[in-house]
Amino acid sequence: MSEGKIISVEDIGHGVTKPLKVGLEFNGVKHSAQIQTVDKDLPDFFPKSGPPVSMKDSWRFNVAAYKLDRLLELRMVPVTVKRVYKGKPAAFTWWVDDVMFEEVERVTKDLKAPDPENFARQVAVARVFDELIINIDRNLANTLITKSWNVVLIDHSRSFTAYHGIRNEEKLTRCSTALIARMKALKETQVTAAEGSLLTKAEISALMARRDLIVAFFQRQATDKGAENVLFS
Repeated sequence: MSEGKIISVEDIGHGVTKPLKVGLEFNGVKHSAQIQTVDKDLPDFFPKSGPPVSMKDSWRFNVAAYKLDRLLELRMVPVTVKRVYKGKPAAFTWWVDDVMFEEVERVTKDLKAPDPENFARQVAVARVFDELIINIDRNLANTLITKSWNVVLIDHSRSFTAYHGIRNEEKLTRCSTALIARMKALKETQVTAAEGSLLTKAEISALMARRDLIVAFFQRQATDKGAENVLFS
């Protein structure tokens, strides 16, 4: 995606960040990508306690979310790279071809996964990831379900606010033991090296603080409710 020639451009038709769908071609291979160039301030975030925290809506958080997803070995966020589009820095995200529907359609039609427990575990992990990156804009239209009933997460431009707390603790219902282990092992130096200029020092510091709180939360939940009711392999 970093070097593919843009051969077509079209409006996606929804999304507050006005994303575009572009056709790319490289060495005779064609594929599509989603582009976001948004980079603006949002109203401050007002936590339950403490002072307000500034927020941004930025393309760079899409790339940052992809890099963190790979550090945690989740593979729920499509490949996303930084690239210039019409003179502006942008996030180019691989267009997921085998999407069956958005989560909004699954919910509206009350469609059931063939393996409900596997699907429920994916949703639980996605919610942990959203709290880790403090994604304030997860909605039913930017959660995709593939034909294999895998959950794909897109559009993370309203994430990574430099808030050191958990925004929605009630969303943390279950988590995989593998993700807990990877979060615990994650070092700030790793994140800094992977993210580069995509995240500020304040944003990375807040991310690591949320990591600590989320890990501690699940450890308490496992003790109080029983590990078998909170954690899964």
